[in-house]
Order: sequence, then structure tokens, then C-alpha cells
Amino acid sequence: MSAKLRHNQILQYLEEHTFASVQQLVELLDCSPATIRRDLIDLDNEGKLKKIRNGAEKILSPNAESSPGMVGFYPNISDYSNYEESDRIAQQAVELCEQRDNIFVGEGRITFLMGKYLLASQVHVYSNYLPLLTYLISQDYPHLVVLGGQYIKSQSLLVSPDNHSSYQGRYLIVSGDGLTEAGLTKSALLTFMEEKKMLRYADKVVAMVEADKVGVFGGYRCLLWMKLTSLSPVNKPILKY
Repeated sequence: MSAKLRHNQILQYLEEHTFASVQQLVELLDCSPATIRRDLIDLDNEGKLKKIRNGAEKILSPNAESSPGMVGFYPNISDYSNYEESDRIAQQAVELCEQRDNIFVGEGRITFLMGKYLLASQVHVYSNYLPLLTYLISQDYPHLVVLGGQYIKSQSLLVSPDNHSSYQGRYLIVSGDGLTEAGLTKSALLTFMEEKKMLRYADKVVAMVEADKVGVFGGYRCLLWMKLTSLSPVNKPILKY
């Protein structure tokens, strides 16, 4: 089997399974582990997958050939403590919205995963989180308002001193480092400040947190909200008032 054919089959397998071990690919392609490892190195160098210990994972960013400047800009699957759980939470957040809702979306790996589910909706998205914005723009998503300002590379945010006085939305959808009865905790100061601005214009907050963050005070700054909708890993939202 040629290298090109092996590469295509490896990428197709990752599209369907997200992760692949060297042993799984050896069995799939009927070749040696050394050959598979060389293939993974080649595909990683081309930006078509991310090589991890004893295997590879699908990448969430555009491939290097079409968008070389974007590789590494989006989260990697290995950045998630439980990718499947985070993906389900993101899907629930979008399903919570009604058609033509206005929503504010904050920074975070889970909020990025909302993008693919938003594509089939008519929800109007207001955000300053660049990975989500660039994904939606690349997919020609028409219902998008970019909250502009200074680009902060370390947090992939656009930070603005201005208030968005003319905006109003049904939800502010955010992630966090921990969620307790006191509220959602955040450790990143700039993210905290920007989401506090968005909070003024949203009717309700949706906090997307993984199971291991529920009941944990996971940051230094706590956002206290009168109405907090927490999307947990279970199949329905937890409403707190």
C-alpha cells in the first residue's frame, strides 16, 4: 500500500473515531508499527493530525495546506479532560437556544465546540472569542456580531473598554474553572472582566462545566448571578435561581 493511501485511510479513521492508537492503525492497515509511526510524523508535520503518545488525534483547526496560520489556534482534542463530555455540553447549550435568539458567548474550550452546532441554527451570536469567531466566519455563518477591541494573544480575546449599550441577548454562555452554589469561578482576569461586561446585556447565564468542576471553587474570581443555568454532563440542564 502506498504512503498516500495509508495517509488517507488514517485521516478517514480519525474523522470517524477522533483518536487512534498505533496498534489500531497497524491492524487497520496491516503494516508495521514503525511504518505507522513514520506516517503519523509526516501527517503531524503537514498539520493534518496531532501526534500524541502511542497514537494520534483528529485536529479541530483547518489543515495546514488551506490555513497555515490557523494551525494551533483552535483547541486540540487532548486539551479537553473528556472531549466527548465537553462536546455533549456544547450541543446542549445550542439546543437550549431558540431560533433567532441573541446570545453572548464567552471564552473557553467548550464554547469553541458550540460552533459546529450553531451552523444549523439561526441564533445571533455576539462574541469576542476569536477561535469561535474565526471558525464561524470560515463556515460563512451569517448571524454573527464581533465585539471588537485590542487583540490579546495569550487568551485569544478581543478586549474593549467600551460598553455594548445597544446590545441585548437572552443568554450569556460561558465556561469556567469551577462551579459552586456561590457561582461560577474564573482564574483569568481579562476573561472575567470581559464576561462581566457581557453579563449586563444578557437575561440569563448558561455555565458550561465538566463533571469534575461541579462543586469546586476553581478560580480566584467568582461571578455571582441571580439566574444561573448550569449545563452539566447529564442530559438536561440544571437550573439554579
